[in-house]
Amino acid sequence: MGSYKTKHNFGTADSKAMQDKARHTLVHLIALMEAEFLAPQKLQNLPEPARPQQPFRDIPPNWFSQPIAGVDWTRLAAEASSTIESYDKILFCLLAVRNFKAQAIEINPWASAGNDRVLSSAKFKGQMLSEIHRLQTTIVMIALDCDISSDMPPLPRDEQNDPTTSCLQGKYGYQIRGSITEGFMGSRGWEDTQLIASEFCSSGYTPRLLIFEDVSSSILKRLNSSYAKYGGEVFCGQPAWGHVVAQASANLERCIDRYCRDPFMLVPAVRPAAFWDTNLEVELPTWTKSTVQGRC
Repeated sequence: MGSYKTKHNFGTADSKAMQDKARHTLVHLIALMEAEFLAPQKLQNLPEPARPQQPFRDIPPNWFSQPIAGVDWTRLAAEASSTIESYDKILFCLLAVRNFKAQAIEINPWASAGNDRVLSSAKFKGQMLSEIHRLQTTIVMIALDCDISSDMPPLPRDEQNDPTTSCLQGKYGYQIRGSITEGFMGSRGWEDTQLIASEFCSSGYTPRLLIFEDVSSSILKRLNSSYAKYGGEVFCGQPAWGHVVAQASANLERCIDRYCRDPFMLVPAVRPAAFWDTNLEVELPTWTKSTVQGRC
């Protein structure tokens, strides 16, 4: 999503429609920022129809692109940016959450199950883990204020369910993962992880490894031993989240607590994590039946 101040000369109806859609998404994101981080009716330039009528967890993805009339885009964005702490970062965190909601409901394990009311546990779990990792890593990189180049490829969705993502912050070189298992420790992926840590060190950066989930004591010992060779540090489970929160603003800390700790709360009607390993008949939420999820 480009800056609201950017001016374009659009020559086609399609390009004009894309611009309008992006603006509608922006005003809805600002409305969510008010609902999540400010008092009700705080933003004077926000039209009432733009304000959400239900909790964030229950908002369907296509809500973000619903047209809103009578918006002064420049005044609204200026007011929001001067009122909301960490405005730019929160804006992109909420955009990441919105994209997660849209991708999560597009995961379609029902089709392969032969019954549109029965979930395929393995397929659902693998694809959902990939989306959860993408969401968590995106928000963590924003909270850490990592340097991310504009040509950085997106986090993979299909090649790896749990990729290792690298980024830079000041004198530190971060590698971020959702989890690490004994199997991974003997894989090519672990060799690549160590190689990147070595390259960070050689380039003058202190390597840091963040793992969102807890690991066994034996794995943690190996991780610490490997990273110690490069003067690096390892943070796993709660210490990893604590490390990120310690460097985040109050609003970004709220983002992490609300959206990263239990991403299933953002799409509660899809499937709770406790039922991943069981066959469960569920009633799909009505908004999953929408064929167009409202992208910007």
